[in-house]
Amino acid sequence: MNAIIVTIGDEILVGQTVDTNSAHIAKELNKLGIAIDEILSISDTEEHIKQALNQYVGRADFVFLTGGIGPTNDDITKHVLTEYFNDKLVIYPEILDKIKNFFERFNKPFLEVNRLQALLPENARIIENTRGTASGMWFKKGKSNIFSMPGVPYEMKGLLDDFLAELVKEYPLGNLYHNTVRVTGIGESYLAEQLKEWEQKILNKNISVSYLPSVGELKIRLTGKLDQKEFIDQNIDYLLTEKRKYVYGREHESIVRVIGDILIERNLTLGTVESCTGGSIAKQIVSMSGSSEFYNGSIVSYTNELKANLVGVKQETLDANGAVSEQVVREMAINGAKILGTDYCISVSGIAGPSGGSDAKPVGTVWIGLTCPEGTYAKKFSFGYNRKRNIQASVYAGLNFLRLSLIEEINL
Repeated sequence: MNAIIVTIGDEILVGQTVDTNSAHIAKELNKLGIAIDEILSISDTEEHIKQALNQYVGRADFVFLTGGIGPTNDDITKHVLTEYFNDKLVIYPEILDKIKNFFERFNKPFLEVNRLQALLPENARIIENTRGTASGMWFKKGKSNIFSMPGVPYEMKGLLDDFLAELVKEYPLGNLYHNTVRVTGIGESYLAEQLKEWEQKILNKNISVSYLPSVGELKIRLTGKLDQKEFIDQNIDYLLTEKRKYVYGREHESIVRVIGDILIERNLTLGTVESCTGGSIAKQIVSMSGSSEFYNGSIVSYTNELKANLVGVKQETLDANGAVSEQVVREMAINGAKILGTDYCISVSGIAGPSGGSDAKPVGTVWIGLTCPEGTYAKKFSFGYNRKRNIQASVYAGLNFLRLSLIEEINL
C-alpha cells in the first residue's frame, strides 16, 4: 500500500515554519509497511488543495493532509474538502461540548469562532482531537482514504496515532520490517568500510542497508520483509555487541538515555563544565526524564576569568596554553568534579566560530576532557567552520567520551 503526504500552509513555503510533520508521518507509516510515494507542500488556497486532491485521490491508498483546519478565516481546508467530496457541514453536539470543556478547563473565553470548529462534514468519519479543538476528518473515495489533521505538530501526532489505530483494524498492513541502530564517533564512509563484508551478507538476503547521517551521529537501518524479521534482528544485535565502540543504541535510545541508564544502575553521578558549548551538553542531558537521578549540574565558564574564578583553572595554565588546550580541559574536568561533587565530569573548550580562529587553532578546534574514578582523559577534535554544527558535534563527542569510559572502550 502507498501513501502521499501533503502539508498545507504558506508559512512552510516561505521558510517561516520547518515541516517536521511529514517526517513524523512518514516514519510512522513506514512502521506499518506503507510506502511513501511523494511528500508535497502547498499553499493554503482552494486552487492548490483541489489540485493536490485531483492528482492523488484515486491513485494513492492513503492521502495524509496537515494544516488549514484551525479556527481562523485563513484555515480553509475543511471547507474545500467538504465541497470536494460533495458533503455539507453540520454541528456535532458532542464535539461542541468537548470544545467548550476544553476552554473551561484552561479558563479561556469560548468564542463564536471556536464554536465553528464543531461544524464538520456530515459524511466524514470524525476523529476527536484530545490535544486541541480541531477534529480530524477521514474521507473515502474509491480506493483512497483521505485524512485531514491540524498542522500543529503536538496535535497532529496525537490524531495520527488515533487514525492509524483505526486504520490497522480495516487494512492488512505491515509487510515491511525495519530495525535501526544509532552510531556516533565515526564517519559514515569509515564505518561502511569496516562493515563491508557484513553489509554484503545482508544485501545477499535482499535486505537493504541505509546509512542516515546527521551532525554528531548516524543511523543504520535494515529494511526487509516481515518473514525476515529474525534475521534482521540478529544482525542488529550483532552491531550492538560487536561494534559497540560506535554503535551505542537502538533507534529509540538517545545517547543520554544510554549513559544515563548505566550511571543510574551503578549509582554514579555526572557533572559538566562547558565553554564553547554554552550549556548545550547540560541541556541535552536534562532533556531526559529522570536525569536528576545521576546529573548534578553544570558550570558554564565561557570567559577565561570564569574558568579561573569559578572552576579553579590555574592562571598560569591559561597563559601558557590558551583556553582551548588539553591542559585547560583537564583542569576543568578535575576541578568541576570536585566542585559539583560528581564521579564523572565532562569538560569542553573550543573555537565554535565563525571568528576567533588562528593558524595554530583554526575554527572548529575543540578539546574535550573527561574525569572519572580511573583518571582523566582529553582529546582534540577538528570539526568545521559552522558554529551551530560545531556545538552540536561537541555535545555528541563529550557524551560519547563518557559512554566509552563506561563500557571500557578507551584507555585513560
